[in-house]
Amino acid sequence: MKEKIQQRLKEDTAFFLLSIMAGLMIAIGGIAYLYITSFDSNSMGLKLAGSLAFTVGLTFIILLEFKLFTGLNCDLIKINYKEWYKLIVSFLGNCVGCWFGALLIFKTPIGNNVIARAIELYQSKLSLDWWVTLLSGVMCGIFITMAVLGGRACKSSKTASIIAVVFPIFIFVILGVEHSVANQVYFAFAILGGKPFTGQIVLSTFLVMIGNILGGILIPVVLFAKDKLLKNSKDNSDNEQLIKDDENTNK
Repeated sequence: MKEKIQQRLKEDTAFFLLSIMAGLMIAIGGIAYLYITSFDSNSMGLKLAGSLAFTVGLTFIILLEFKLFTGLNCDLIKINYKEWYKLIVSFLGNCVGCWFGALLIFKTPIGNNVIARAIELYQSKLSLDWWVTLLSGVMCGIFITMAVLGGRACKSSKTASIIAVVFPIFIFVILGVEHSVANQVYFAFAILGGKPFTGQIVLSTFLVMIGNILGGILIPVVLFAKDKLLKNSKDNSDNEQLIKDDENTNK
């Protein structure tokens, strides 16, 4: 029993460390996006460049198999419910990584630009209606699942895998949909820049997390239902064939 507990503790510690690294990757992508778009947040060219830069973080998360909260959601229906606690562990680790990344950069020469842009996003995100925040989180969850499943489908080719990951991430950043972990980067910089930590941040984060989960499981649920339907259809066809064979034998 003691050995099992020690083994579980080691596994959970490793999982938490990988979650921190995932958060740091998101922070790196988020910082690049904030800095590039800080020069003109309305410039489509800079938004495109910033969104492309953001994909670096997610790409390395998937290639190195770091544990990102939103990336784990697509496997939620496959794992034992007793393992669901890892979603919370991953999110907490992701937050640590995000804050660590923010603390590394906010006092550097580019810090002011990054903080100013983060405050813009802080204000816009907290001003959204709750249902808009939730639905935006759902849409983001769908894009993340597309990236994760697409990367897995192309695992035999690293180039194809990276392309499958980059495009959904690039689009969701361009659209500005709500990513629960990336938001922690923006909130971290805004707070370091003097903005208060409020209950609105907690509520917004909770709504986005729920949305990310719902969006994250949507495609897997549909694929699971498809497999079940096709399996039942095949079983029925096989049964019908057996009946016909029996009838022919009796004749």
